[in-house]
Amino acid sequence: MLGSPYPTRFLGDTLRGRKLVPLERAVQLMTDVPARLFGLRDRGRLEVGGFADVGIFDPDTVDSGPAKRVFDLPGDSLRLTSKSIGVSRVFVNGTPTIENGESTGALGGTVLRSGRNTDTVATH
Repeated sequence: MLGSPYPTRFLGDTLRGRKLVPLERAVQLMTDVPARLFGLRDRGRLEVGGFADVGIFDPDTVDSGPAKRVFDLPGDSLRLTSKSIGVSRVFVNGTPTIENGESTGALGGTVLRSGRNTDTVATH
C-alpha cells in the first residue's frame, strides 16, 4: 500500500482536476480537520505557540510522481514511495526538512503521546 502521494495527489485533483473546493478549504481538510479529529493539541493550524508544520507548494503544479520501489527499510525490505511535484519547501516545527524539493535530512518532528499531546475527543 502506498499512502505517501495522498496529500499532493489530493491537492492536484481538488484544485485542478475535479476542482472540488478552494485552496484554503483543501489545506484545512488536510491539516486542521484531522488534528481536531484526533485531538492533537496545538497542531493543524498556524497559531502563536502552536507547532507549525508548513508546506510551500505551487497550486498550479502540485501533484505526485509515479510510484517507485525502494529497498531502504531494515533488512532491505521493500517499500513504495512517490516524489512530490510542485512542493518547494517543508518546515516541521520550524525546521526545514525539504528545500528545493529535496530532503535536507533534518528531522524536526517528535513522537506524539496519547494523553500528553492529545485531548480526548467526544464521539457522538
